[in-house]
Amino acid sequence: MVVRGWSLVAMCALLLCGCSLDAYMFDPIPLDSYELSDAVIPASAREQVVLQHHGSTVYGFYVRQPDSLRVEPHPVVLYHHGNDENIPHFWPRVEYLWRCGFDVFIYDYRGYGMSTGRCETEDDLLADAELAWNYVRSRPDVDTTQIVEYGFSLGCVPALWLAAKRHHASAVILEAPYYNAEALVQSGTIVNIPGSYVMDGSFDNAARIGHIGTKLLMMHGTADTFIPIDRHADRLVSRAVQPKTYLRVQGAGHITIPTTLGIEAYIDLITAFVRGA
Repeated sequence: MVVRGWSLVAMCALLLCGCSLDAYMFDPIPLDSYELSDAVIPASAREQVVLQHHGSTVYGFYVRQPDSLRVEPHPVVLYHHGNDENIPHFWPRVEYLWRCGFDVFIYDYRGYGMSTGRCETEDDLLADAELAWNYVRSRPDVDTTQIVEYGFSLGCVPALWLAAKRHHASAVILEAPYYNAEALVQSGTIVNIPGSYVMDGSFDNAARIGHIGTKLLMMHGTADTFIPIDRHADRLVSRAVQPKTYLRVQGAGHITIPTTLGIEAYIDLITAFVRGA
């Protein structure tokens, strides 16, 4: 997240010129091609998906369980990844969810990975998420009553927005979420200023979390120095309605929740939550 390293001079310059910080929420890493491991998910089980959006191209991968392993009802996880990286970086997360027995669709926002165009505002982010959601719902092999929204960090914004707007999700999983734009600016810079002064988008998880209408699992590491748990998840969970499960993962950093829990324990947790065990 580029915001964290900003100096007082840079922040004051933004305020004086009236510029928005929205674009600095995004730090894409482009790719010329995707190289994905088939050690867990065989290449035959994944499908590259190319979606067109207002002259831009959004790339994703749909990972499908073999027919012999499908258990009904059969969930599909729509995975909204975090900032700074792209699909290959988050591929181990897809492998974990595939090992849970679920189908998974992961996509790159515009400008990330092989996706073209630019994701510069909250509206751009949400439009890409809706494009992905429409694709998942259009598949004839998807049970549209079994779509799980999973957001990591920045990806919690589109996950919550879709769940609150569409009321379609069978479950919502949030990993390392932030409260809203103002809280993010205040915890990620050296100056304490209202986020509304420099952001057009609200990125407001707090306003949306009470409207998702389904069960919620939220996880946050107590050692997360990037999005501090006390300023974000601890506050955010109080805005959620039941049924909700909040897991404060002791000693976990921003990206280490699965490994801190232990991969097998993480897989068991997600499987039990989604299937209601």
